[in-house]
Amino acid sequence: MKKRMLLFLLALEIVLLACSGGDVAGGASGDAGVVAIKDRKIAGVTQKGPFLTGSSVTIQELDGQTLVQTGKSFKAFVKNNQGDFAIKDVSLVSQYALLEVEGYFRNEITGKNSDGIIQLNALTDLRKRNHVNVNLLTHLEAGRILNLVQKHGLSVEVAKKQAEQELFTSFGFMNENTVPEDMDIFSEKNGGAMLLAVSVLMLQDSSSEADFSERMSKVAFSFAENGMWSGTDRAEIADWAVYSEVANGSDLSVLQRVRKNLESWNESVPPFETYINLFWSNEYGLGPCSDANFHKVRPNINENSLFYLDEFVCNSNHRWSLIAYRENAGDLNVAGVYWAPRNVGCEKQQSLSGYYPGSDMALKREKMVKKQCIVYGGYFYAYEASSVCPDGYRLPTREEAQALIDAYGGSEMAAVGLQSVDGFAAVKGGRIARVAYGLDYTNNIAEEYKSVHDVGEFWTSTSESEPRYFLNIGSNGAFVDGGDYSRRSVRCVRNF
Repeated sequence: MKKRMLLFLLALEIVLLACSGGDVAGGASGDAGVVAIKDRKIAGVTQKGPFLTGSSVTIQELDGQTLVQTGKSFKAFVKNNQGDFAIKDVSLVSQYALLEVEGYFRNEITGKNSDGIIQLNALTDLRKRNHVNVNLLTHLEAGRILNLVQKHGLSVEVAKKQAEQELFTSFGFMNENTVPEDMDIFSEKNGGAMLLAVSVLMLQDSSSEADFSERMSKVAFSFAENGMWSGTDRAEIADWAVYSEVANGSDLSVLQRVRKNLESWNESVPPFETYINLFWSNEYGLGPCSDANFHKVRPNINENSLFYLDEFVCNSNHRWSLIAYRENAGDLNVAGVYWAPRNVGCEKQQSLSGYYPGSDMALKREKMVKKQCIVYGGYFYAYEASSVCPDGYRLPTREEAQALIDAYGGSEMAAVGLQSVDGFAAVKGGRIARVAYGLDYTNNIAEEYKSVHDVGEFWTSTSESEPRYFLNIGSNGAFVDGGDYSRRSVRCVRNF
C-alpha cells in the first residue's frame, strides 16, 4: 500500500512540474496586473474527510504571470482533527499561491483515521481573501488552471472560471456561484453538500487509501488535460452510489453510516445525499426528477452500468430510486388481500450452482447476483417459497393471484397496471434456470438469469401435484401459469 501511495504522490508532483516547467505557451498576458502580498495571515480548513492534527500545510509562492513556483514557501501544520490551519506573516511576489496539504485524514465511510497519507492542493488568488480551504475540488481545479494558463495561454482569472465551470459540469452539478476554496464539508453554505458528495463518491468502499489515491490520480490527470472526467469508472462509481443508498439486509445504508460518522465529528452536516443521487441519475440518463414527473419510470441507458436497462422511479422528494425502494410504499389492499410492497429479499436465497470459483464467468455472476438482489430481491425454488415470507405473511394462493389480475381489469390491462409504481409495482426479474455449459453437458450444470426485463414471475402456494403455479406479468399479459424447475421471485400477502 505504501508503494502505491508513493506512486500517487509522485504522480501529483509530475502534474505540477509538467505544468510549472519551462513549457509555457503565451504566459498570462491578459492579467490585469500582479499584486504582491505582504505580511498576511492565511487560514482555512483541509478536508478529504478532515485532515488530522500534524498534517503539513505549505504555501508555495507562484510567479504572477506564469504560475511557475519560485521556490519560496511557508509551512505550518494542521492544528486539530477538524483540519484547521493558519500560517502567519506570508509575503509573496504575487497574489497567486499554491497550497499543499499532506497527511492522514478521517475516513467518512469507516469512521476511522486513514491508514495512509494523501496530498491535496489548492490554487488561489489572495487579493481578496485570507481564508483558503483545501479539498478534493480545489485539487482537481488546480491542475486544470495550471494547464490552461501555461499550455493554452489563458489569463489566470479566465482559466479559473473555466476550470470551475468544467469541474461542476463533470459531476453533473450546477455551479451555484461558489468556488472550491470556500467549500467546507460541514457547511450548509457555499456548496458544502456538493463537496461532501464528491468526497464520498471518490472514496467509496475502498479497501485502502491507496485505492482511493489511484482513483483520484486518474480523475485528476483526465480533468487537468481535457477539462472533463471520462471513462467507464464513472459508471462504476454511479453503480456504487446506487448501492450506497440502499439498506439491503442491514440496519443502515452506506450513506446513513456516513452521515452518522460525520455527525459524531460535527453537528452540522449538509444534505450531501441529494448530490449523490443527482450524480448517478445523470450518469444513467434519467433526467431531472421534479413534481412535473413524479412517479415517472425511466430505464438506465448507460451501457457501462451494471444496472443497464433497469428501471427507476422519480419520488416526491425529487430523487430517483429503484422501484423496489420507492417512497411511502406500504401493503397494497386489492380485493381484500394485502400484498407486500416489494419482493422477498436475498437473505434466504441459496447460492447459485455452477462455474468454477474464480473464473471470469463466476466473478461476473457474483456481481450480477449482488445487483439482482438489490433490484429484484431473491429467487427461490418452489419447495423453498413457502418458508421465505416474513412473520405475519404467507404465499398467495392461485385464486388470490387470479383475483389480483381481475381487479386490474384482466390480463392485458393488468400487465400494465400491475407495473404501476403507485400500485403493485411489479419488477420484471425473470427467473433463474438451470443451463449446461462447456463440453461436458452432463456434469457442467449452472444456473443463469433468464427473461430479465421481460417478465416478472411470482410463486403461489397452489399446486396440483407438480408443478406449482406462479403469477406471470409481462408484455403478453398477466396470467397464472404452471412452473418448472426454476427459481422465481416471491411476493407475500399478509396473513390475517
